[in-house]
Amino acid sequence: MDLRELRTIIGRLRVEGGDVADIEAKTAADGFPKTVISTLSAFANTPGGGLLIFGVDERSGFTATGVYDVALCKSALATVARQNLIPPITFEVQDFEFEGARVVVAQVHEIPSSAKPCRVRSTGKAYLRAYDGDYELSQIEEQAFLASRDTPRFDQATISGATRDDLDPELLISYIVSSRAGSTSLARLSDDDILFRTGVTAGPDRTPTVAGLLALGVYPQQFMPNAIIQASVTTGKAGTAGIRALDVQRFDGPIPLMLEQALNWVQRNSQTRIRQSAQGHTHDEREYPPEAVRELLSNALVHRDLGPYALTQAITLRLEPGQLILTNPGGLWGVTVDNLGRTGVTSSRNAWLLRICQNVRFGPERRVVEALASGIPTILTSLQAAQMPPPHFHDQAIRFTARLVNSALPEKKGKSKKSRSVNAALLMEALERKAATMNQLMAETGLSERQIQYALKPLRADGLVRVHGGRGSHTVYRLAGSDDET
Repeated sequence: MDLRELRTIIGRLRVEGGDVADIEAKTAADGFPKTVISTLSAFANTPGGGLLIFGVDERSGFTATGVYDVALCKSALATVARQNLIPPITFEVQDFEFEGARVVVAQVHEIPSSAKPCRVRSTGKAYLRAYDGDYELSQIEEQAFLASRDTPRFDQATISGATRDDLDPELLISYIVSSRAGSTSLARLSDDDILFRTGVTAGPDRTPTVAGLLALGVYPQQFMPNAIIQASVTTGKAGTAGIRALDVQRFDGPIPLMLEQALNWVQRNSQTRIRQSAQGHTHDEREYPPEAVRELLSNALVHRDLGPYALTQAITLRLEPGQLILTNPGGLWGVTVDNLGRTGVTSSRNAWLLRICQNVRFGPERRVVEALASGIPTILTSLQAAQMPPPHFHDQAIRFTARLVNSALPEKKGKSKKSRSVNAALLMEALERKAATMNQLMAETGLSERQIQYALKPLRADGLVRVHGGRGSHTVYRLAGSDDET
């Protein structure tokens, strides 16, 4: 890390107005903060770890207040990391002169899954990060960490009391036909053998598996009541005053039916806008691209955690003003947020369920899973075509959240309606809230200075964005015609 990166990070905290999931600021002007130990445990348990900044005061808007002593602060941090946590954790530490004060920055590393959860030695408690700070793991959440030490095989388990009659005849016929068409080896087998060899059934009695029931069951919730999608439309963002839930729905049945119901519900509860193409043709466009929503829902249904602790929880789908939020039990398995969707990177928590769903039809033409490792690229492509920013992914190890922000570039009267980049849409969204400097734009959008400068050129050329002040750090960017334009 260099000083410029630190400025961007603290700028992000100032924009957010508080700590975020992967960054924690601590005041340390009067001594080493006592609350550090829970944060170290939380970061060690969090995918990707986290960043600790000593000498910055959140209560005063993240102003630099400095640390009591740089060397002593580093030494105290090393002692806590080595002696007060089980297992000991590792970190990289630096110090900077920032806005007239000395600050210490520590990048805390995530510990291996085989060692999680990291606990505080004196209490035995383990912590995890949320957007509002550290929280103690519940017993169920600790079970999730312990189970993640080994390769998950919960989808391969048989369901006590289930029989072949609990599998849907129509779904079975379609599945068997599709399986035979896609494999010369399976084409030679009987129907029962296909179900057995592909993991729909298992054991000497050919009992339906968790994967088989979820994908092809008449009513899987008879055995797994919370293997559902719980959906709601809300009038405000979570955590705000006056929030009210509307059109609360529960989607159950086998995966293809839940997928169809949830997708139709999103389309019914989202808006449609008129879009004009570069050729001058107008067409209706959904608030959230159906392809992106379909892939997100499919991923949640197929990759959710199926352990006994996680099956107490449903997938949640929320439509809030300006955003769609989808959360499923269980974090990423075998991949990280950074390499999601990259070519050649594929991993699955539920290998049998994933394979089965490649031959399960969703509607007359589509499969639940079209092709391995194709979902994230499809999401990114459809969002870019709709001039929307990429999805926000947040992996908390025991749950995974995907968020779509409806910030497509608004049409401006009398201005060009030509297609613009996702980066331009991000800048317009940021500037609609308030005027900003380059550093503030970098912090709020996550874009580099080069990306912002490139995206600003056409916006300035069309008169949508104006520049105030001289060159350098005092330059301020504003939307043309905004209330704060001078």
